[in-house]
Amino acid sequence: QTEFKGELIDPGSEVADPYAYISDWNSMKDARFLAKLLQKGIRVRTSMNPFTMDGVKHERGSLIITKLDNSANPDFKETLLALAEEFDKKLIATSTGFVEKGKDFGSDVVQMIPKRRIAVLSGKPVSSLRYGEIWHFFEEQLGYPMIALGADQLEHTNLSNYDVLILPGGSGYDSFLDEDIRQKLISWTENGGSLIIMGAALKAVADKDGFTLKSREIKKDSTAKPTASYENTARERIKDAVKGAIFKTEIDNTHPLAFGYDDHYYSLKLRNGSYEILESGNVSVIRNATEPVAGFSGSETPARLKNSLVFGVQNMEKGRVIYLVDNPLFRGFWENGKLFFVNALFMVN
Repeated sequence: QTEFKGELIDPGSEVADPYAYISDWNSMKDARFLAKLLQKGIRVRTSMNPFTMDGVKHERGSLIITKLDNSANPDFKETLLALAEEFDKKLIATSTGFVEKGKDFGSDVVQMIPKRRIAVLSGKPVSSLRYGEIWHFFEEQLGYPMIALGADQLEHTNLSNYDVLILPGGSGYDSFLDEDIRQKLISWTENGGSLIIMGAALKAVADKDGFTLKSREIKKDSTAKPTASYENTARERIKDAVKGAIFKTEIDNTHPLAFGYDDHYYSLKLRNGSYEILESGNVSVIRNATEPVAGFSGSETPARLKNSLVFGVQNMEKGRVIYLVDNPLFRGFWENGKLFFVNALFMVN
């Protein structure tokens, strides 16, 4: 039997000269493996649908690395298996691209994952903390290059040099994203760009022409109430506050943004802003007015968050806008949210 540097699973008979290798997709280890493959020039595909090969079921998002796609790379096999060993990845070898259940590897649901050129907005109006989280994620956790794009350069930057532009949370976006800048972002997105907007930056595009994101209007009881006493003022002030709470959300894991997830996700909320569920492209939403599973939220918060968006995608001609209401990278410790961010970078096409 052929010796492999990586840990290679062969379900069935020996595969001496595989047609393709298959790898699962459900963790940051998988994300780091993909990031390094792309940087090494190895072409990788992913399946939009589940499929069964050699009696093994593979879920949406599974990585498919074919010999044919990499035929121009003389070091393809050696490099692939060395990286599988480095990242402790199990690869399943198969001798064919025809599956037992699902769509064959030559179908349009098996799509190439592009090597993305990624820019992250920096400087005012971006929060230095939110930018730092993203920088740390790319540099220390994902191991993939990004470019810091100064906000003062955006107006004169040729955005066609980038495939992905990330707008981290911050304050002052309302004045920064004026009509000219918004139109520039829309034009770039319509021509194939991926615009990822996070947290407080969403307020600058909500309810604006070209964007489907809508702010939520929460109607409060108009019945006159006695003025709160001094000692109760603080209590009244925090009724609709969120000071760090975890809410259970529903997930559409058939969407590429949610590949690798189950049908629910526990989202960390740090602010009480909320947005309407989109007409289409909802990936993570809070449906019911329930209390958080952990952390503090004010008594009126559940009503504010009921039927609200957490993560969603708006298709815009050849491109897409990805709305991340909650921060999946907060301080680098919210492990379960990180794959959403990677999916936003590479899986949503």
